[in-house]
Amino acid sequence: MERVLIVGNGYAGLAAARTLSAEAGLSVTMVSAENCPAYVPHLLPELVAGKKAEGEIFLPRDREYEAMGIRFRPGARVEKLSARTRTALLSTGEAVPFDKALIATGAAPWVPENLKPLLAQCGNVVALKRLADALALRKSIDGGATRVVLVGAGRVGMLLAEALKDRGVSVSIVEIGPGILATMLQPDVAERLAPVLAQRRHLKIHTGVGITGFGIDGGNVREVKLSDGTTLSCDIVVLATGVEPNIGFVEGNFPPAEGLSVDSRMETAEPGIYAAGDVVFFETVTGKREAGQLVINARTQGEVAASNIAGRKAACPPMFTGNVVKLDPVIAARIGDIDGTDHADFAVDRSFARATMNGNTVTGFQLIGDPENLRGLVPAVLKKFRPEDIADLLAGRPDLGLAPLLLSRGHVWA
Repeated sequence: MERVLIVGNGYAGLAAARTLSAEAGLSVTMVSAENCPAYVPHLLPELVAGKKAEGEIFLPRDREYEAMGIRFRPGARVEKLSARTRTALLSTGEAVPFDKALIATGAAPWVPENLKPLLAQCGNVVALKRLADALALRKSIDGGATRVVLVGAGRVGMLLAEALKDRGVSVSIVEIGPGILATMLQPDVAERLAPVLAQRRHLKIHTGVGITGFGIDGGNVREVKLSDGTTLSCDIVVLATGVEPNIGFVEGNFPPAEGLSVDSRMETAEPGIYAAGDVVFFETVTGKREAGQLVINARTQGEVAASNIAGRKAACPPMFTGNVVKLDPVIAARIGDIDGTDHADFAVDRSFARATMNGNTVTGFQLIGDPENLRGLVPAVLKKFRPEDIADLLAGRPDLGLAPLLLSRGHVWA
């Protein structure tokens, strides 16, 4: 019986396990560093704020791991995975042999060097990435913490600030860059969120400043000192400074990159070793190579990898990058590549949309506004739209989304 190891228990790992559970002749083991079922990571801010209960964010159905017939090992982190010996060494001291493996360990927090000692030594400094981090933050807030300093104005930071708006806490966001959501939106597009954020009485955003020091008392950070002379008092410091592929445990013939490179079958440079989700460096519909943190990508890649592990022939369809941040009553969204050679701006109902173009094709969209106006933009990125098509496209009925017009014209990417 062929031994299959799934490393990771997120969207990609769970999708692969579900696919492999229908296959005969396989012995499947899934290991996870976290001691819990798979869960929805973008709901962690709502868990912190008390808007979601822990059980509400879990992905597997009741007793699903058992029903799938896999050997699930929560709380067993892989310390080293060797493609040469086909062995994974776990944090429990156990060595797990395998014939084929799927690496689906997602992304790990990226923490600047000057902040790493604080994270390791101060009890009120947390990098919000895992369920345990969210539960620790919720306990602090339930216990009376009212002043939160968030380092980083990316997606995680903005989602957490939004979730905390009704919890009676004050949130100060510190961002070294000139604006918010810098990896997601172009600066002038992100600025369109200013009227909405100005209504958040609990929120203060400090951009274009660095951190020059800390006031520490009793093993906790009590003050954060900024380069413009501002001092922020705090009960909690949350590091939301970005993520990086969680692949430090992997040994083998893997070229250095921002993630593990895979082919269309989700196989790495090592035969029989597959990867999916936030750990991979994949080719987008426009031919670029980049990492993509998107649920649909992770699920699809996990299913394709599992099919090929089982001996079938499956190829991953065109992928795209994207992200959404909800700042009630609007959303900020990015779909596809937004660094093309040109762009065009449009009004969509009460929303703003920017179409990025490379030559004569649309490669991506940015949207600030009504969530309903996001419908259909994903197919737009998967089609080779011409610039002259966009005005007609975005004049479609918002209540129907844009899909009917999208399906009526354009050519798919080769």
